[in-house]
Amino acid sequence: MSSETFRHDLLYRLNVINIQLPPLRERREDIPLLAAHFLRKHTPRNQTPPQLDETALSYLNHYTWPGNVREL
Repeated sequence: MSSETFRHDLLYRLNVINIQLPPLRERREDIPLLAAHFLRKHTPRNQTPPQLDETALSYLNHYTWPGNVREL
């Protein structure tokens, strides 16, 4: 099997449960929580994660998020 071939039996097994998740632009209340999570995740353990001020949060809330969470 080449690396470009997707196993259809695997797709069949993965496709058992379908999770509907609205895009980030429809879940704006999640933006501050997700941003804080990513800031904590990418801050070294011995440092305090940066905090977003109101201006940054306002910008994030007004953005259209065409790339969804991947873009955040």
